[in-house]
Amino acid sequence: MIKVECFPLGELQANCYFVYDREQKTGLLIDPGDRSKRLEDRIRLMIGNGLQYILLTHGHFDHIDGVASMKRAFPEAKIVIGTPDADYPALQELNLAEHFGWNIEPFTADITVNDNDTLPFGTQEILVLSTPGHTKGSVCYRLGEDFLFTGDTLISGTTGRTDFPTGSPVEMYHSIVRLAQLEGNPIVYSGHGKASTLENERRTNLFIRKYVYDDIY
Repeated sequence: MIKVECFPLGELQANCYFVYDREQKTGLLIDPGDRSKRLEDRIRLMIGNGLQYILLTHGHFDHIDGVASMKRAFPEAKIVIGTPDADYPALQELNLAEHFGWNIEPFTADITVNDNDTLPFGTQEILVLSTPGHTKGSVCYRLGEDFLFTGDTLISGTTGRTDFPTGSPVEMYHSIVRLAQLEGNPIVYSGHGKASTLENERRTNLFIRKYVYDDIY
């Protein structure tokens, strides 16, 4: 059975998710935004050295600052990022570390992904959804039918900002429409704030109501 644990990390307390199947001893991290011995210890307790992926929803510093550290701790884990954001880890002006007076240890992704790519994970599959708007290479990850990790694209009650480099209000509009129209009702795990469900966001998120459902509600 897949479990999801949230670890808010770093000064901005961005959500990092540890997703794992203890029976199969496999797991993944999504957006480790800071170094965390507590998180590393938790991973080893639950799955030993079975960390399969470090998935990044986008390349901003508050979501990637712990990647190099976690890669050293779990060298078999593959770092995954959307293709258009592949240069972010090495460019401080793009990942915003320079803007916020931060310093990111650079790293190189092992896998770059594009829309509708899939990654095997245990008995399930991770579907990559390209959702530009916050950054050009922002992606969401859908794990099976039940879990949707949206980074800074869809946040409970709102959306991510579009005024940073490579952001776009027009692309964010199309990305939000796409997410709202996905089938099913997965749990939505975003980069900041609390978890939600897609149906709850369809009904209460002001941006979704504005972009998609003005004619319904």
